[in-house]
Amino acid sequence: MRAIMMLVVLTCIGAIVYGNFHWNAKLGSAMDQEYVSTSANTNPSNTDEKVVGNKEELTEQDFGEIPLEVSEFLLEKQNKGEVVELVIIGSEVNELADNKWSKLFKEELETTYEGLFNITVNAIPGEVTTADVVNESLYLENVVTKPDIVILEPFLLESNGFIIMEHSLQNISTMIDGLKEKNPELFVFLQPGQPLRNATYYPMDVEELKTWAEENGYPYINHWESWPKESDEVSKYIVNDDIIPNEEGHKIWAEHLIDYFIGETKN
Repeated sequence: MRAIMMLVVLTCIGAIVYGNFHWNAKLGSAMDQEYVSTSANTNPSNTDEKVVGNKEELTEQDFGEIPLEVSEFLLEKQNKGEVVELVIIGSEVNELADNKWSKLFKEELETTYEGLFNITVNAIPGEVTTADVVNESLYLENVVTKPDIVILEPFLLESNGFIIMEHSLQNISTMIDGLKEKNPELFVFLQPGQPLRNATYYPMDVEELKTWAEENGYPYINHWESWPKESDEVSKYIVNDDIIPNEEGHKIWAEHLIDYFIGETKN
């Protein structure tokens, strides 16, 4: 009789233990499911992807055809309320007109982006070659602040016939290195000077500059695409028999850069 009672007690204890274990297992499973559900609803990764997507759309829309990394940099500066130091460096043609391209370009950027850019123009006077500019550090004149962006027109026209292109490219590399000493994170854009009519070797140098820029990862602003292709047509945009663009020539030059930097947001 005592043995039977002991067996009953043990059976009851076993049932209680098993029931408690089973209940705890079910409770833990329900809590795990609730945690997974809550995590799925609050996971920030989906939100982050949407933010990045919107950011890419904004940069493409607001900053023309410039590289995405530059667009993102400009958008970040704009969001922080910081000024971008943009320096234009080139031959004196960049300043030889009342409505020169650099002035038109500067005014358009300042109007469109409402003070985002502080633009400095370093137009080096005289018939200087790439060697002159490097040897006398002329390219650093007027660069008094740390530049964020430089648009460099590297004096190929005056160098043509005096400096072989291989040496000019070395000089251009030296200019860029010198500028990057002021800001290692500097963005450098290269562009040619104005086109000429009936030129033979100068266009070859410009094409070599374009290839060199692409091979070395520097954005190349090919404003020649916007000029007429025929020599007689080019003459309409040059002052008399000189090599200097007239106001219409400067306008063509400016419009190309405005489209490149502003695109659809142009006023």
